[in-house]
Amino acid sequence: MPSTIAQIGIPGFQELIIVLLISLLIFGIPIALIVVFIRRKRAADAATEERVAELEREVEELRAADSESDRASGGDR
Repeated sequence: MPSTIAQIGIPGFQELIIVLLISLLIFGIPIALIVVFIRRKRAADAATEERVAELEREVEELRAADSESDRASGGDR
């Protein structure tokens, strides 16, 4: 007769498997969720930093264009 994993003749083997599965459920899943959350937060932070840098460049370009137009018009502000 073929034996399955649940029928291995090592004493305490089935209990050990159950303890490991419960430990995985209690610790493994929450740790995996925390890791996913941290990675998503870092990715969002990187995207935000990139967007801020892009906006800062745009502000500098607009300031430069504004100062050039002030010089061209004689600075009547």
